Amino acid sequence: MKEMSDIELTKVEKLLDVFFDPDFKPDRRVEISQSVITDEEQSLDKSIQEAKNKLNTEQFEKRIEQFKQSKKPKNG
Repeated sequence: MKEMSDIELTKVEKLLDVFFDPDFKPDRRVEISQSVITDEEQSLDKSIQEAKNKLNTEQFEKRIEQFKQSKKPKNG
């Protein structure tokens, strides 16, 4: 730690406060970044769900088509 600058030591001290001080109140930037992460996670979750739904729909349509083909009378 002797080799660390004052700025680096201050950053470490703030990080320790975040983890160990139960009365720590994050500044506005921390709150905003957490909400951005939450929004990004929700957006990602929504995209994943939409992709799953599309895949399920495509698989369902494919099975319907296979069923229709299997029920057609065979001309031989």
